[in-house]
Amino acid sequence: MSDIQAVNNSASDEIDLVELVKTLWQGKVTIAVCTVVFTVCAIVYALTAQQWWTSKAVITTGQYQNTANLRNQVTNLYAVINDSSKINKILSSNALLNDYITEFNAFDNKKAFIENNEIMKQYANEANITDENKAQFITNWAKRISASQPDKKISQMFIS
Repeated sequence: MSDIQAVNNSASDEIDLVELVKTLWQGKVTIAVCTVVFTVCAIVYALTAQQWWTSKAVITTGQYQNTANLRNQVTNLYAVINDSSKINKILSSNALLNDYITEFNAFDNKKAFIENNEIMKQYANEANITDENKAQFITNWAKRISASQPDKKISQMFIS
């Protein structure tokens, strides 16, 4: 008797594909309308949504071998300056990283990037930027571009 119950239970768990197809066929108009509506909404959103670009990079201090080329180029300075510790201080990895961050955050460098970058030029043209509001446009974008030195704990992880 238990074999008969097992057969009946497995039969009731099955999906009747014919019934499923009939149900979907009866609702074909509703399915088609929903598909078209959501496709149109997705296309309209994709074409009208503002693009947001984000880029992040981790810059770490250079190793000695990375600055060897620069050191070779300034070897004549060692002969001129009696105190080589001054040159080594300038060429230290931390000093170079701090100088890079300072130069990166300089407004003139940001301005030059914004004015010369093709994507930014295209964006300014699309936004109808005139000479009167060009300075405001550059200032607003310059505020969004920045570099900072990571925490000492984090930078130690990158250096090692």
